Amino acid sequence: MNQGLKFSSMLALAMLLSFSMVQAASIEVRPGESIQAAIDQAGAGDGILVLSGAYQESLNITKPLSLIGIGHPQIDGGSADSAVLLYADGVSISGFDIKSTRRTGIYVFSDGNVLQNNTLSGCLDGIFLDGSNFNHIASNDINNNTAGIFLFSSNGNVISNNSIRDNHIYEESDCGIALVCSSGNTIRYNHLTNNGDSSLTLRSSVNNTILANHLSSNDWYGISLAESSNNNRIEKNNASENKGAGIYLDSSQENIIKDNSAWNNSRGILLSYDSNDNLLQGNRLASNGKGVNLASHSSNNTIENNTAIKNGYGIYLSILLLWLECRIRQSSHRQRLQCL
Repeated sequence: MNQGLKFSSMLALAMLLSFSMVQAASIEVRPGESIQAAIDQAGAGDGILVLSGAYQESLNITKPLSLIGIGHPQIDGGSADSAVLLYADGVSISGFDIKSTRRTGIYVFSDGNVLQNNTLSGCLDGIFLDGSNFNHIASNDINNNTAGIFLFSSNGNVISNNSIRDNHIYEESDCGIALVCSSGNTIRYNHLTNNGDSSLTLRSSVNNTILANHLSSNDWYGISLAESSNNNRIEKNNASENKGAGIYLDSSQENIIKDNSAWNNSRGILLSYDSNDNLLQGNRLASNGKGVNLASHSSNNTIENNTAIKNGYGIYLSILLLWLECRIRQSSHRQRLQCL
């Protein structure tokens, strides 16, 4: 390419970028004004800056844009609909205090969105992903909802660094994070506590990664997998002070449960109801009623290189109808091993 042609190409690219920047506008919304009116006015790619204050409205977003809260403005969707309905791909929502009355805080039907640095409380579900893929949900404070984050048939999402607590109002399907019929998601670095039945629940969900979360003080489980939640990786999590178990598998197979810590639970890790062919490796289990408990036809699991200290029982095998076939290798349990 000669120098003249190269210069012309660079100039054309610079003009294109400049044109794109000129096209993206910023719209400011003040208390007493309508956020929805600004959304309707905005073009694709525009930024909407919402100043601190209370906004009682339900938002319907059908174009890619950035919705940015300044001073944590409050959006209260009331009881008519979800506070935010998100239909467009590529939307960013950050810096808001979002509430509703027995409705969803942010209901997402689209892909590739970023939801970060928001507070969601008083909702049925804080965030609900419905057939929604490749979203990033980060650094939100999600509290005092029935469920914190709910994924249904949603794949490839990343949920990280959120504080998810006290999501058990009305005691209906209460949990911190729930995945139903969802795959390929990464749940990492979240702090989940006091979320009713379970802080993190998977049902019929496969090939997900559950990494380095802290899960505590739930009525039943820190992490629970049920209804053929297979081929998931549960690694480096810390589960403590859960009344049922730190990690619980029900009818789930071929999962890797590795390098987790479980302490002060009724059971550190519980496998039940045909939870077969799972690998339990390198876990640290302390001060639980039972360190590892295999029950109800859970067969052909491999338990190796785990450490169990100061539990009522290190590894406890409940054998029904002689269906249990368990390989236990190189486990340091340092207390009683009993089969009933």
